[in-house]
Amino acid sequence: MSKEKFLNPDYTADENTREEIETLHKDGESLSGIQLKLADMKNAKLVNADLSNTDLTRADFSGASLYGVNLEGANLFKTNLEGANLKSANMKNCNMLGADFTNTRLNNVDFGADNKAINEIEADSALSSGNIDLANEKYKESEDIYRALKMSLQSQSLGEDAGKIFLREMIVKRKQLPLLSPLRIAHKFAHLAFGYGEKIGNILYSIITVIIISAIFYGIEGVSYGNYTLGFWGDVEQFGGILNVIGNLLYFSVVVFSTVGFGEILPIGPLGKSIMMVEGIAGGLILSIFMIAVYRQLMDR
Repeated sequence: MSKEKFLNPDYTADENTREEIETLHKDGESLSGIQLKLADMKNAKLVNADLSNTDLTRADFSGASLYGVNLEGANLFKTNLEGANLKSANMKNCNMLGADFTNTRLNNVDFGADNKAINEIEADSALSSGNIDLANEKYKESEDIYRALKMSLQSQSLGEDAGKIFLREMIVKRKQLPLLSPLRIAHKFAHLAFGYGEKIGNILYSIITVIIISAIFYGIEGVSYGNYTLGFWGDVEQFGGILNVIGNLLYFSVVVFSTVGFGEILPIGPLGKSIMMVEGIAGGLILSIFMIAVYRQLMDR
């Protein structure tokens, strides 16, 4: 049996299509580039099949065994993948717009570099060429794809993978906003500072950054420590040198950030008081985000 007829763009699937495709696969034939628009492939057994660059538009692969399948470059527009097994599949550069991922097993799926869908890649390309309308259209498509994938992953308690897709969803949401709008700037800050609540490393870096910067500001103006001024230009010798001064300033900054409030060190000027208020508020917010992120890492995984 030859796959030539399946390479014809005008090929129309019939009731024998699934059996013929399964036979080709069993015979070791590559299925790359075949046309399976509207094909009824329910419960097809195509484990480790090469379906790269195939057109599976509106095909029904519900319940299909597609473990380890290579779908790189495939068109999955409105493909029904309900209940299909796509574990360890290669889904790089797929058009997944409108695909049904209800109860689809998506463990260890390779979605490509940074989990970018082809629609987002095309959007970035359109934006770089100045076609803003096309870029926004493709970003919207990407958002729909990421949302569908995220919901499927969450339903299977694949929290780590769902978190990665959620990041992409939020990124394309941001890219649809006007470049210098306050909301887009806030989105970018949330991404860099907190990884949208998904990257614990980003949150830790933010905590360290706020503590160090605040300590520097405290040292510039000086803070009251008993009868002495603790700061870069204060009573340095009374604290045993500049390193001890820095250590005490960091200690004070940690106390403010964590809202412990022991009270032996106090700000003495408007700069210190302002920084203390901002750091205390920021500390409460960031620590809340940090605890939620840790909880999700532990419980959703």
